Amino acid sequence: MSAFTVIGKGGREHALATLLARTQTVYSFGGSDAIRAIAPALDSGRSVALDRPLEDADLDALLSQPDSTLVFGPEQPMAAGWVDQIRLKNSDVHILGPNQFAAQLESSKWWAKEFMIRNSIPTGEAVRIKSIADFDRAALRFEPPYVVKADGLAAGKGVALFDDVAPAREFVDGIVSGDLFGTPQPALVEEFLKGPELSIFLLLDGQRAMQIGTARDYKRAYDGDAGPNTGGMGSFTPVPDISAADQETIHKSVLRPILEGLQRDGIFYRGFLYVGLIRTQHGFRVLEFNVRMGDPETQAVLPTIGDDLPNLLEWAAAGQLDRCAELSNVEQEEENFYRLQPQHAAVCVVLSTPEYPGSSNGSQPLPDLDTQTAQLPQGHYLFHAGTRQDQGEWHTHGGRVLNCVATGSSVPAARNSCYALIEQLRDLPLRHRSDIAAAIE
Repeated sequence: MSAFTVIGKGGREHALATLLARTQTVYSFGGSDAIRAIAPALDSGRSVALDRPLEDADLDALLSQPDSTLVFGPEQPMAAGWVDQIRLKNSDVHILGPNQFAAQLESSKWWAKEFMIRNSIPTGEAVRIKSIADFDRAALRFEPPYVVKADGLAAGKGVALFDDVAPAREFVDGIVSGDLFGTPQPALVEEFLKGPELSIFLLLDGQRAMQIGTARDYKRAYDGDAGPNTGGMGSFTPVPDISAADQETIHKSVLRPILEGLQRDGIFYRGFLYVGLIRTQHGFRVLEFNVRMGDPETQAVLPTIGDDLPNLLEWAAAGQLDRCAELSNVEQEEENFYRLQPQHAAVCVVLSTPEYPGSSNGSQPLPDLDTQTAQLPQGHYLFHAGTRQDQGEWHTHGGRVLNCVATGSSVPAARNSCYALIEQLRDLPLRHRSDIAAAIE
């Protein structure tokens, strides 16, 4: 039996811990109450700042189980250099997460854009903005809607779309001045790309890559893609409108150049890589990279992998992903590139506080949640995204509270099961979108 340490505290990390704990020993670090309930905390429940370098005591605690594979959930610890600190302390530890240099694929939008341009990976045109004067010049090059991004990490709030130049200018000013995200940083103004979006998830071992899933998520708060952007209100996998020909095109024009570019640029990458794509009238373009799996796409994708999940994570962390060739549901696209065929479809629906993405009006009780969880049928999950435990009872602790997930033989079948489960939770003080995966036939 293997051991894993899951780092992080959200719904993505609760999904990782839950699925691994079915067959493996799992520890947690910087986890939530829900994660610590199934994975003993190496940090003893202390408050750990995930976005800052590790203190010596925390580093020792994290490495107190040296035979455990470390699995990074969120991007902040990797951007803060935790992987580098761990390797300096113990180079033999198996880590699933890129070092600080490679993490710039997410922590700097401009660094990622230059990587794409340098390696002929199709993407939209962009201009780096360091001042309002830069923006005024750039605005003349682009037509509305204006796509503005903070260059660095911004907790999912660093991208905005504007139909008019004045609010776009105000958003840029907030980024470069530091008023919006605490620290002054550059911004990007990008070409607006129109079309359906697609998320592809890769698992890399430093030399090889495996596509482990495709997904589509829903960012707007309300049905019909109305309301403000959120961290994600739901997702489904696989994406059925991606044909075999599309997959071949994506592999040749995007995925292969990514792997070759990492090797050409001397970027050692071991961990998850999220590739955000959009299908435009001129073909597929890369919108962004994340150096971790998406949330809530993770919650849909991982249950479709089944019992192979621990082996895949362990092999990738050990630099031995070629061992996946022994699995019956793995196809080898070419040397050093594999594709995992999902065993199921899955749908994830986020249950949030009524005010989300606005501030919640205090913590609310979630009665009988443990009872509901214990009664879940096979292939159904309730992952905790924002909860806390108080005197043995669960309460809301954040905007996105629970992830309701169901698997099935198809996306529509999984959707029906997911919403049937949500109906059983109707007494909880939470809301959800009713149209996740509704258009899929």
